[in-house]
Amino acid sequence: MNAGDFLTEAKATIQDRGLQYGHPSDNMSRTACLLSAYLEMPIHDYQVAGIMVLVKLARSMETGSVDTYIDMAAYAGIMGQLHTEENELYV
Repeated sequence: MNAGDFLTEAKATIQDRGLQYGHPSDNMSRTACLLSAYLEMPIHDYQVAGIMVLVKLARSMETGSVDTYIDMAAYAGIMGQLHTEENELYV
């Protein structure tokens, strides 16, 4: 796959997950609240997406799975959107 293919697949993944789970801000905000309570420090929704990028990066060290890189690109896009407050619906 070339870089454009990964990005195209990431976009499709974001759209599919939006249909299943709603806007990513909803889930990332809930997760941020849970992490904030657990860590006893404020965590924002876009930071949760960044953490997921790191999780996928760690996984990439174990395997070269195409899905890992697609997910990493999708989470990076979500992080950028949430951090810049361009919160349009994905569906």
